[in-house]
Amino acid sequence: MIFFLVILFLLALVAFIYIKIVRPQKRIYDNLASQGVHSEPFVPVFGQIFDIIRANKQNKTLEYFNDLAKKHGYFYLMGMGPLQRLVVAEPGLLADILSRSKAEYYSKTSFLINIVKPLIGVHNLLVSPTSEHERARKMLNPAFHSINLQSMVPLMSSETGRAIYSLLTTSSATDPVRLDSVFSSLTLSIIISSAFGQDYRDNKSSREFMNKLFNEASDMLEYRTFRMINQVEFLAELPFWGKSTIDQAKRLLHEFVDQAIADRRSGKSSSLCSGRDILDLLLSAVDEQGESFTDQEIKDEALTFVLAGHETTSNLLAWTLYVLMLHNDVLQACHEEVDRVLPDGLIPTFEHVGDLQIIEAVLSETLRLYPAAPVFGRECIKEHTISSSNGELQLRIPVGTMIVINTYILHRREEYWSDPLTFDYKRWMRHPTTGLKPKLAHPYAYLPFAAGPRNCIGQNFAILEAKVILAMFLQRCTFELTPNQTIVPELKGATMPPKYGLYGYVKKRNS
Repeated sequence: MIFFLVILFLLALVAFIYIKIVRPQKRIYDNLASQGVHSEPFVPVFGQIFDIIRANKQNKTLEYFNDLAKKHGYFYLMGMGPLQRLVVAEPGLLADILSRSKAEYYSKTSFLINIVKPLIGVHNLLVSPTSEHERARKMLNPAFHSINLQSMVPLMSSETGRAIYSLLTTSSATDPVRLDSVFSSLTLSIIISSAFGQDYRDNKSSREFMNKLFNEASDMLEYRTFRMINQVEFLAELPFWGKSTIDQAKRLLHEFVDQAIADRRSGKSSSLCSGRDILDLLLSAVDEQGESFTDQEIKDEALTFVLAGHETTSNLLAWTLYVLMLHNDVLQACHEEVDRVLPDGLIPTFEHVGDLQIIEAVLSETLRLYPAAPVFGRECIKEHTISSSNGELQLRIPVGTMIVINTYILHRREEYWSDPLTFDYKRWMRHPTTGLKPKLAHPYAYLPFAAGPRNCIGQNFAILEAKVILAMFLQRCTFELTPNQTIVPELKGATMPPKYGLYGYVKKRNS
């Protein structure tokens, strides 16, 4: 009897997987393949996940995707676990997918929602549905206006100064420092201080707690994502594979934010910025009907800014410093600019940052070769036809198709970039008279912050923060790459950190 029940259960499970997962994905695969889209073989449930795991173990994940582009072209089908992906790195097609006029056809992927929902909920700019997103975006746009960003520069400078002082006084010039960890802690401190204000910065135990909690939660999200647990909703809800860690992190983070909201409303905490901080802006924002955010929306939005806003910027800084340590001529140009704009240890202000044009160009070029989000996704929610720039190619995208935009490949295409594998910051230098950046070969050939109505709302904050941090570190420190280390990019969720870290020797600079 028990044996019969077990067999019955297994048959029911197989039927469920086939009906809910395999058959819908096979329909998408057949639909696109019939239109001439090249593809890897359709493998139910697993797709090419074992090939990806093998490439990751060999430190060749990005090479694997590069080889697929060489094999199939710049749009093709593959299975990352149970779900098929239409991988796209063709600017003409991306214009049809990402532009504002096509917003009704695409949303953030259900896969991404399953990943982040356990930690930051769904009422946020990262994953909220279109109507909710449009309302929240209009309410939050003022938070990232240049006037508000200007008020955040003193906080960025202050936190960076504290980090540099700690680094120079606690580490030996002969001992290597894990620089990506330094930047991760710093950017997390800045974004949380910008979000929650005085009480957080002045409470050392709170800072250490939040650093530890976010790192543990991010590692577990990455673990579950890489093993494709989050691709299937019912698997994501099972009490296995680190779900208890995520649940505990969610509870503690929500308790922290609830207390932060209560303290701000009662006047027990205040902004560290010279103007209003993110929490002030969330609490005061109203929509066109005069309605405010609910407490749940405030909590989800605040946690989203923190989760999405620190790791991407810290990776940008790590890769930028790596490039500078490899290219002494570029490092020298940055030093000369910093010494000119910020002489005698001057602390940068918002006005100074606008004069750091070489550093801005270096950051832009780093984002080209080492994009903060090397892949990001959209899901087709309404059947739609996309076409290439010349109109020669047209694809009918069926509902439910997961689209992966591969910016790592896109940013290295020789059709759109001269000498694409060479780091050349001068390609981004502004015109000396007009102050304008050089025109791109195609408006969708460079997507470090995505594009369209769901692009990154915090991109100006991130670039401003990176410029302040990089300028102050170059102003006060010298760096030398630790020899004999393996430095390779790793796909970690939607980000790309150095897989084994980035180590270097740090000394005080005598300018």
